[in-house]
Amino acid sequence: MNLGRGAAHGAAWNLATAIGERSLGFVVLAILIRHVTVRDVGVVAIASAISEIGRAITSGGSGEQVIAAPGDRVVEAGAFWAQFSLAVASAALLAAVAPLLAQAYGTPALEWVTQALSVNIVIGAFLVVPSARLAQRFGFRALSLMSLGSTSLGGAVALTLVFTGHGLSALIAQRIVGITFYAAAASITARWRPPPVPSPGVIRNALRFNIPMMGAAFVDYIAATGYVVLIGVRLPVVAVGQFRIAQRLAEVLQELTIFPASKVFLPVFVAVRHSPERRFAVAQSLMDVVAVGSLGVAAVAGAVAEPIVVLMFGPRWVEAAPVFAAMSLIVPAAAIYAFVNPMLTALRRPVLVSAFAAINAVTIALAAWFASPFGLTNLAWTLAARGLLTALLLLPALSIGIGRSAWPMLRLFVAPFVALVAARLAAVGALAAIGPVTSLSAHEMFNRFLVGGGVSGLVFLTVMLGLAPRRVVALVRRVLSIFRRLPVVVEVV
Repeated sequence: MNLGRGAAHGAAWNLATAIGERSLGFVVLAILIRHVTVRDVGVVAIASAISEIGRAITSGGSGEQVIAAPGDRVVEAGAFWAQFSLAVASAALLAAVAPLLAQAYGTPALEWVTQALSVNIVIGAFLVVPSARLAQRFGFRALSLMSLGSTSLGGAVALTLVFTGHGLSALIAQRIVGITFYAAAASITARWRPPPVPSPGVIRNALRFNIPMMGAAFVDYIAATGYVVLIGVRLPVVAVGQFRIAQRLAEVLQELTIFPASKVFLPVFVAVRHSPERRFAVAQSLMDVVAVGSLGVAAVAGAVAEPIVVLMFGPRWVEAAPVFAAMSLIVPAAAIYAFVNPMLTALRRPVLVSAFAAINAVTIALAAWFASPFGLTNLAWTLAARGLLTALLLLPALSIGIGRSAWPMLRLFVAPFVALVAARLAAVGALAAIGPVTSLSAHEMFNRFLVGGGVSGLVFLTVMLGLAPRRVVALVRRVLSIFRRLPVVVEVV
């Protein structure tokens, strides 16, 4: 399989499975959320954010190191044992400080929830190397199916618990069961098992590569989800629960529109790292797909945020709707940053990865800390504005990655962003025309979903066809080429 078709099929499988997995995941989530308290969601959100910081740090660099050194079993051994040692130490430390965290947040349940979720840090050590092996071989079909199985099994266990009156335990078990299945399935599929402990020199070399990437992973997680820890300090746990629902919906937008393609970025950029011209062409083509797709979905989702939240989770979560509407605008910064890490990693520039990751994380942490006391909606708009600023700050990273000015890449977002604004305004007008919300009934919310979603989607497509018709045609051809053997015309204007 050639590079282009391998990347295309990988992205296609990632997208198809992401849609199926997120659909199933949201059915499970919608049921769970209706049977647990807002406070329980807030507790698990804080505990998950804290434990996942540990997992992100200990796994940082291991997968990238394996992908960047195809077939090198010594590198694999060093990467695994370096990660496993750090994972055990991090899990033990987190379990020990859990009582202090519970006291600091004024939430007793946070102690045992944090201790339970710390197990995921160790389990995750058995996932990174086998999944990296599969990614090396463009085995995204297997990875995607395993991810779907992880969601299915975790959801089944969680639903069993919630219907027997164990709501908080259900939210915890869902996470532990899911990652355990994923790690076991990936190890079996990749025919991997923990290797013998290598020499101290091998582990030191792995750590030397990993440490800058661990810093990047830490700040990446803070920027993506971990800033909930800061919000939890500034706001009540119940408010954190409302925010987490909005944040999760925003994450799903990225998972559906950015992450399916981003999973193939590293192996693709590794393959073309010695050819600046090919690297630029590949990056431009991928960025075009991500820009149009992600902003199109964000335009529609933000326009119908209230119906989405109420229909999925019930009227008591309606306060999360305006938060989600604002946070959907974070997509442009997320799309640009999705390119920075794999491009610089492929060029073996881990220190730069950490530096630009730090810029991304520090800005979002400051925004979260200072905006939280002014309410969830103001917080969400602040985070969205920060995203636009960060997109500009990341241009030097893109320039280094593609070996030339990044402005042509940034210009790819202009037409989709104009279309997004037009779609949002058109949806506001259409919903105002049918009258104000009189109730949060399913019937009224569904009607507003149809009107707002239909108008915003139509306006987005119309504006894109008016501003960049050849890009739209080229994008359609590119997507169709994934499923049938037609030549792909890469045309970006």
